[in-house]
Amino acid sequence: MSDRRRFLKGLTSIPLATVLANPRLAAAVSAGLQEVEANLADGRTVKAALAVPQGQAKGSILLIHEWWGLI
Repeated sequence: MSDRRRFLKGLTSIPLATVLANPRLAAAVSAGLQEVEANLADGRTVKAALAVPQGQAKGSILLIHEWWGLI
């Protein structure tokens, strides 16, 4: 099993709330993110977090979070 698959398998066993509730884990996760902005056709600007893998990418995941309740 590759290191990546082993990491992803282990990651699925940790609830996201646990990662985000721990300041050290949350900082480690967010350290690899880049903030990006996109201009929409109606003139609004939206912000997002972009995670780029090290080395050559071998696939992609696009996550679009629902905006309900977000400020």
